[in-house]
Amino acid sequence: MAKEKIKIGVIPAGGKGTRLGRLGNYLPKSLVPLGQKPILYHIIKNLEMMGIEQIYLLVNYKSNLIKQYLKEENEFNNFKIRFLKSAPDLGLAEVILKTERFIKKPFVTILGDDFTKSPKLKQFTTIKLPKDAIVQEAVIIEKNQTILSQTCEIYINSKKQITKAVEKPQKPKSNYRGCGIYLFKPEIFKYIKKTKPSKLTGKKEITETINLIANKNKAYAWPISGINVNINTQSDLEGATKHLYG
Repeated sequence: MAKEKIKIGVIPAGGKGTRLGRLGNYLPKSLVPLGQKPILYHIIKNLEMMGIEQIYLLVNYKSNLIKQYLKEENEFNNFKIRFLKSAPDLGLAEVILKTERFIKKPFVTILGDDFTKSPKLKQFTTIKLPKDAIVQEAVIIEKNQTILSQTCEIYINSKKQITKAVEKPQKPKSNYRGCGIYLFKPEIFKYIKKTKPSKLTGKKEITETINLIANKNKAYAWPISGINVNINTQSDLEGATKHLYG
């Protein structure tokens, strides 16, 4: 992946916030408040820090609320934002595939329930990767085995190549956890189409796609420092809120 200015961002934001308390019962997950602003606000601010100018938002559940929020949020007037319809029965890889006809250049993807606070994010889109790289995933050292077993365990070698990704491992052996932040080349779409359904979900998941690419030695990790929280529960939300102001 040659060094070039990455301008395109993708946010899968079609999920419900059913495990995020009272507000999560009637808001899309990405609109649940994290501090004084919704989760989505913090995601877009991270994309802004990376130099992203154009965003594809994949929406489904109560998408009208997301559209209304972004219409009223004056901070994002400089972004070109396009909404694409997703579906509740799709795995993450299939959701990302919805952007194929619109994207012909490398792009960043940040999941709609990700909270990351790291000084290294600004460099995420400027690092020069080997020409054969198809994916770069942000990873963070995770010492909490319980959190690792609930998220995604990443194995990397001395070249920072991803050798294996394991979703919700029963007995984690790696100290690296995958963050919901990726840099993809358009070739990712070809691999998504080849991805088999996950044994865990029965859907095409991006973890399985990354494993296909890792088998070709074309998947790379980008270790970051700081804070990363995959916001799924009320406890996750409370923890992210503390880090936001910490």
